[in-house]
Amino acid sequence: MKTKHIYLVWFIALLPTMLLRDFTLMNELRYLSIVDEALRNGNIFTFTNQGVIYTDKPPLYFWLMMLGKALLGGHRMWFLSLLSFIPALVTLITMTKWIRKENGVNERFPLLMLMTGGFFLVFTVYIRMDMLMVMFITLSLYTFYKIYKQEHRKRDLYLFPLYVFLALFSKGPVGILVPVVSTLLFLLYKRQLNTIQRYWGWKSLLIILTGCVIWFTGVYIEGGKEYLYDLVVHQTVDRGINAFHHKEPFYFYAMTIWYALAPWSLLVIGLIIAGWLKEKIDTDIERFFAIIVVSIFVMLSVFSSKQDYYLLSIIPFAIYLSMLLLNKFDVQNPWIKLSIAIPAVIFISAPAVIFYLSRMEEAAFLGMPSIFVVAAI
Repeated sequence: MKTKHIYLVWFIALLPTMLLRDFTLMNELRYLSIVDEALRNGNIFTFTNQGVIYTDKPPLYFWLMMLGKALLGGHRMWFLSLLSFIPALVTLITMTKWIRKENGVNERFPLLMLMTGGFFLVFTVYIRMDMLMVMFITLSLYTFYKIYKQEHRKRDLYLFPLYVFLALFSKGPVGILVPVVSTLLFLLYKRQLNTIQRYWGWKSLLIILTGCVIWFTGVYIEGGKEYLYDLVVHQTVDRGINAFHHKEPFYFYAMTIWYALAPWSLLVIGLIIAGWLKEKIDTDIERFFAIIVVSIFVMLSVFSSKQDYYLLSIIPFAIYLSMLLLNKFDVQNPWIKLSIAIPAVIFISAPAVIFYLSRMEEAAFLGMPSIFVVAAI
């Protein structure tokens, strides 16, 4: 099966969920309320939730939701789902294109793993801005790598900082910290910090700062000093150092990473650890992916505020790194065979499990024909 056909099958499998499900009470309905208030009040840069200022998230994702309601006359699940599905698809295409030149790598393996990974799959249809940020982070790091390998076009020198700003504008500080920290650590590892101007020169800084100035000016005009202070200080410095909510211990992600990468956790984490111990991470792309994974993991662990879905930006790089390393190990190794067999059993048994659960009153909704079609695909 060609790669483009895999994308199509994946889309068809997710389509019933994108069309038929209802909004969740926890976040999705809150975002709809925030968007409705912004449209009603005529706000562009500032938002409120039930009349209370809401600075948790930047405007970009809300703008897309507002555009959808303006064009369609209301909130449509299929449109809002596309706001996560399209970024997920772009991330998949970018990562697959990135490793295509690597010898002996079957691009379909990591592609299918990422498509079927629990966390990534859920956020592909969930109405949140996380996948949008992951897309821009992936695009920024891919563009950086093209510049590093001198395979870039002139426009990439401008697209790199633009992607970084859009990652910031999608979810907040993590969107800019991930590209900055990972690229600087990679250059430091390669002993090429003297080339930093190629990536983070005055043009890049000017593009990012211009975007921030426009954003913060709009916030100040609409919301005043109080809103701007809450956005810049309370939601960044305070959340990172002494979180006012979602406060968790340092080792929080050492536990959550296992189910964030499920059902491929044993295979992915095992290959990365084995690759590091046996010094098999020896190409530029492998080292860059490893630095991205480790730097994000450590950085998120240091932050006071922690949520399991913050790990979403790690997942593409962890999975693709593990598949780059797979060819350097004996695939007949019992650990590798077991790590692949467990997910295979889960996927094969999915239709039978759903059929059994659908007979229970609490899970009767699983008896819908579309659910069985999705499970079978």
